[in-house]
Amino acid sequence: MNKSAASKALKEGILPIFGIIGITIVLVAILAVCLYLGKGTESIIPVHVHEGETVDPSLPRFIFMSVAFVVALLLAGRADKTEKLFPAFWIGYTGGTLLWQSVGECSWHFGIPCEDYLICFPHLEAANSTLLVILFSLLLVYCFKRNAFSWGMWCYILSFTGNWFSHFFIIGTFPCAAAFMEEAQWYALAGGVLGGLITIAALALNFWRAGTTKSRLLCSLMLYFGIGMIVTGVGGV
Repeated sequence: MNKSAASKALKEGILPIFGIIGITIVLVAILAVCLYLGKGTESIIPVHVHEGETVDPSLPRFIFMSVAFVVALLLAGRADKTEKLFPAFWIGYTGGTLLWQSVGECSWHFGIPCEDYLICFPHLEAANSTLLVILFSLLLVYCFKRNAFSWGMWCYILSFTGNWFSHFFIIGTFPCAAAFMEEAQWYALAGGVLGGLITIAALALNFWRAGTTKSRLLCSLMLYFGIGMIVTGVGGV
């Protein structure tokens, strides 16, 4: 690798991760404030256990979920129409992450009361979403081969998918190992091993295979999710 290629790999494949982290911190902080405001408040629906976890259907969480969902849809349209490469990347990442926060992290805390039972929204991180993960993966491959989306929309979709799959492969796979180890041990193992492999692959692709700015930006996104899996799994975040 010559000096020019190494400089591009550093500038376009490594440095963007700091912007990704900054956006994520802001969005997580907003959600955290909403969750804090919801402590001790009356629940919208009865508190119950869903997929082994106690839900928190507070009003502030519901407001965040609804607003984040609407903003995510608006950003999807903006990302799709934005022609400039870097703005489309940042808009797509922000929108995809907001969509994940709304659908993946908040919606399963709520449900629709129906007579004597509650119709709960799916918990995308849990094992019962395995079929959805498989179908969504196949759909992504098909869309990629058909070049179905603009650059901005791909950033949006991969942002949402990266958040979803990185959580699923740590949390949703635990039932396969429940007979052999504790939950925290599996999270550390799955997060450490898979996250490590993804991180190494992202670095290798960025410095030795990526030949365009787009491919290097996607490597930075891949690197972020790899490191995120390590931190989430090993650090127990």
